[in-house]
Amino acid sequence: MRVLAALLVLVATAQWHPEERVMLSDFSYVDAVAASPWTVFAATRHGLLLYDRVARAWRPPVTTLDGYPTARVRSAVADQTGNAVWLGIGGVDGYVRYDVDARMWTRGAAPPAGQTLTVAAALARAPAADAIRALILTDPRLRSYQFTAAASTPDRPDLYLGTNGMGLVRVDPQTGEWEALPYGLLATGVGAIAPAPDGIWAATNARLTWVAADLSATRTTEGGGAALGFTFRAARRLVATSGALWLATEQGVLWIDPRTMRSRLFDLRDVTSLAPAPDGVWVGTARGLSVITRDGNVVRVSTDFPVLSLVAARETLWVGTTAGVVMLPPGRADAVGVAALSQPIFAVARVGDTIVAATDRSLVWRDPATGAWKELPLSLALGRPTALTVDPNGGLWIGATQGLARADLARAFVRALTVPVDLPAAVRDVLADQDYLWAATDSGLVRFDRRAVSSR
Repeated sequence: MRVLAALLVLVATAQWHPEERVMLSDFSYVDAVAASPWTVFAATRHGLLLYDRVARAWRPPVTTLDGYPTARVRSAVADQTGNAVWLGIGGVDGYVRYDVDARMWTRGAAPPAGQTLTVAAALARAPAADAIRALILTDPRLRSYQFTAAASTPDRPDLYLGTNGMGLVRVDPQTGEWEALPYGLLATGVGAIAPAPDGIWAATNARLTWVAADLSATRTTEGGGAALGFTFRAARRLVATSGALWLATEQGVLWIDPRTMRSRLFDLRDVTSLAPAPDGVWVGTARGLSVITRDGNVVRVSTDFPVLSLVAARETLWVGTTAGVVMLPPGRADAVGVAALSQPIFAVARVGDTIVAATDRSLVWRDPATGAWKELPLSLALGRPTALTVDPNGGLWIGATQGLARADLARAFVRALTVPVDLPAAVRDVLADQDYLWAATDSGLVRFDRRAVSSR
């Protein structure tokens, strides 16, 4: 194998513009609420939520990546003359002010005295809603929650109440009508992602969330058609193919109907990877390779090697194993050895006509013109690769335990984004579309502006 002599690795450390990088996390526990004529502010355990009252849609959240306080927020007071909010965090830090339009944080003294509203006082204004409080605070799985904070709007009678697990609720005190306004994920760690209409799917602990591409809405499900719903703890890979979702978990492989969220579990142990198959989905496990057909049959293909990663190129399947790459040509049940590397292949991807494999310290591929094998070392700062995805404009994105990187194979160039400067935690999956780069991390879902991150 020929090792490329020229290697350029850059670690990006420049400051991010708020629109270039946004993180979604678990925003279900609300500590404080405030409202201005334009915005409802909900201070949660993992970020500041901004509900646009005019558009009736969510704006991108503000998290610790953007300067949100790591200390728990105790109170919130909206600036009624500007689109801003003061957050009380106690101690020596006192108050911090966030200006929505300027996207800027400032520290200072307490805000001008403003009217604050307790939960009890808010419910006293809405006796009809108070009478059905138990119904409002019960979710579809019959779990009950409590109100934690409240705010009134300066121009309308609407009340907004925070909860300790259901996010934000809007209440009309005159009629008792209420509207749940959930947003974000219901768990912090995201294990796998896949493209969805007008957005992406994100799989967390026993939950699947649709996220709008512009982050204006999210929709979370815990499964449909069964009393218990989803029960998996870890999402490993997610594939959208032929109108269905296939999710690799510690329990096996879940087939999910994205319209009804009905699911079926296939009992395949130690699942590591998935890839679309002509008649269903390929499944890689620590015990070999199988295919689940569209009519629900599980066919064992090979038990000759443990599978770590998969990529399908037309009707050919490329398999990353513990000792190199093998290929399964169309119409054959036996695998053909391609690269005996004597090391694990943690991810594989197809870049044009080239299959690229990721070991723990390098990218490896065969030059389609010469047939010679090439290698591009990766920065130790990235940690171990976990996922590969192709950039629409060329190149390759690498998710890893300590960061994210873009590789240009032709120029032997790798540009790295690292934890904790650019990302909050280890990257488990990565997806690139025309506008955005999405990273599933142990602390949430991060969306980058693809053009901005590619130019760094």
